[in-house]
Amino acid sequence: MRESSAASVRPDADIPHPHISPPGVALQGIGGASRWSRLRRGLRRRLMSPQSRQRRLANVILLVGGLGLGQGSLFVCQSLLIARGQYELLAQFGLHYALAGLGIMLVDAGAVTSLARMMARHYTEPHAHQQVWRTFAETSVIRAAIAVVIAAGAIVYGVLIADHGFSKSYVMLAVPGSTLWAVNGTGLLDGLRLSGVSGLAAALPAIATAVGLLAAASLPADTAGAVLGSAFSAGYAVTLLLQWSVLGRNGWSPRWARVTRTGVATAARDAVALLFQLLPGQLFGRGQILLSASFLGAETTALFVYAKQIVSALTQVVAFVLRVEFPNLVETLARTGPRTLQRILAPQMAALGCALVLACGMLAAAAIVDRLPSLGLHRTAIVLALFAPTVLTVSLSLVVMQGLAALGAYRLMAWSLAGSAAAGMVVAALTIPWLGIGALVVGEVAFHLIGFYVIARRGFGRSHPG
Repeated sequence: MRESSAASVRPDADIPHPHISPPGVALQGIGGASRWSRLRRGLRRRLMSPQSRQRRLANVILLVGGLGLGQGSLFVCQSLLIARGQYELLAQFGLHYALAGLGIMLVDAGAVTSLARMMARHYTEPHAHQQVWRTFAETSVIRAAIAVVIAAGAIVYGVLIADHGFSKSYVMLAVPGSTLWAVNGTGLLDGLRLSGVSGLAAALPAIATAVGLLAAASLPADTAGAVLGSAFSAGYAVTLLLQWSVLGRNGWSPRWARVTRTGVATAARDAVALLFQLLPGQLFGRGQILLSASFLGAETTALFVYAKQIVSALTQVVAFVLRVEFPNLVETLARTGPRTLQRILAPQMAALGCALVLACGMLAAAAIVDRLPSLGLHRTAIVLALFAPTVLTVSLSLVVMQGLAALGAYRLMAWSLAGSAAAGMVVAALTIPWLGIGALVVGEVAFHLIGFYVIARRGFGRSHPG
């Protein structure tokens, strides 16, 4: 490392020069520079160490920063367009961007979890490269098949069905981005404890889209769709280049690997289970909105959606902490010993502590808002206070789900989520005539606590696929 002082390169650097400064001052400056250099070297060693707390903290900061850069850019650009009254463009963009994001999620097929688990378990083994690249190839076969199906459907829609210029242009030019994502290395980076790089790279498509949105503001609909679709694909292409560049610099340049029929079948089963575990939460959230709209009216529904967005943002921070800790959890559970609930929770107490702090912060913010009558946000404060405890219950659910993911118990995870989501929705539907918006809170808490109970009883202390 290059030193911060000329003392590192001059052979007589430790000899004071009276014409520059008094001897004591010169030696003090040199000693200070030396201490600063040692501190820098020590910090760099800790950041380079995969197991260090500094490395994990840096990953969390980069993940949160990536989210802020990406979503912040989109928020600013959308706010500018709202100020200009360009609601038609925003409506078209919002729908198509959401569908494109769904396509990205489907193409990945949960590989960010399965590949991270595989990499964390095997990357230190003597023949790790052979195992990693074979599993990556088998997983990518499944992802490529999903990408081809989505691309075919999108092209058919764009050519034969779409009757709006924006839709036709956007769909046709966004397809390459979702197709390329079949070979993303996000899971590999996470397994190598480089999730912060994934977080920063993930901001690039959103930033590219934000720039495209500003560029498209004064363009005809079909041209605007083409600009935004191209920005989407370009963002994901650059993200892939960055991911594979970082992997190569860390000794993981891609290699050809022959796939096996058994491996592809296993990858397919894992992909189905991991995709299925995403659906219960999505359906539960939409069911809550439907219940609110049917029983509570538009104003209360708007407050509910607002509170849920805040809860989602806070639990995203907890999810980032869990994502950084995932490789350590995989290694911990791979060692001999009983797979008990305590062994699952102990390595993840930092995430639960973070959730507690965020929930208390949400309650405090609600109390402050309620004590400022000039804002006229009394009802908003009440709703925020009601939903603050769900930050904890959602986080508890995320912790035990990550435990199952670390064990490779993807199917149990999916079925547990499906059953508990159905139970939570029944609780909310039965109590909403009496509890009002409180029923949505009770239903959400029931969803996560029932899931926790089922997993604690069935998921731990049993054998799972390695």
